Amino acid sequence: MKGIFYNLLHRRKFFLMAKIVDWDRHIGRRLRLRDLHVFFTVVQQGSLAKAASQLGVSHPAVSQRMADLEAALGAKLLDRSSRGVSPTIYGHALLARGRAAFDELKQGIRDIEFLSNPATGEIRMGCPIGIAAVLLPIIEKFSRQYPNVVFDVHEEEPESLGLKLRDRALDFVIQRLRSYPVVDNSFDDQDLEIIFEDELVVVAGGPSPWARRRKIDLAQLVDEPWILSGPPSWNHRIVMEAFTARACPCQK
Repeated sequence: MKGIFYNLLHRRKFFLMAKIVDWDRHIGRRLRLRDLHVFFTVVQQGSLAKAASQLGVSHPAVSQRMADLEAALGAKLLDRSSRGVSPTIYGHALLARGRAAFDELKQGIRDIEFLSNPATGEIRMGCPIGIAAVLLPIIEKFSRQYPNVVFDVHEEEPESLGLKLRDRALDFVIQRLRSYPVVDNSFDDQDLEIIFEDELVVVAGGPSPWARRRKIDLAQLVDEPWILSGPPSWNHRIVMEAFTARACPCQK
């Protein structure tokens, strides 16, 4: 019995070693980053011809690279039809892993550039629409201090910012915490730092009779005209929540 177990274990080791040799011989030496880049472009464009135009090469060259890539991996990556191409289940798997590998490689190059010259590089910041105008003086000051650093600002909805941050398309995001798309009430996968506490106040003009009142109940303001940004803005949501908590039948 012991001898049989030993033989099975020995065969298992041989099988694993054969897999490593197979990677080096058939895939590791044939799979090129250029081929992966072409594959990503084909999927993005949805057409071999459009990908060829985007890459500045001929249609047959793109077709040949896709054939070589499928042969190297031993799997069909694209479904071809008269409407174009779409990734197969194998193609989707390669997209997910391949993009992560490309992202790590690009991040490694950026790290090398920063280590060689910390005063150069690119920063990709995300923020909700409207906040960039508030941060503009800070960005201008930073750009004057570091003229060789490209500061790229992306203004988008909070949900898009959260996804891009997790996909590492952005380096960091500045936004209100209550607007952030929390997943399972957890920030375990990201570094979160509270910069300052922002207090929302109601302001009335000097001639307004409300400016001369010492005590005001929120219910008294329910029918008053407001200047307030609409949904789904942060301040609109906070005001609506306050009226709801006060059981006021406010209009939305």
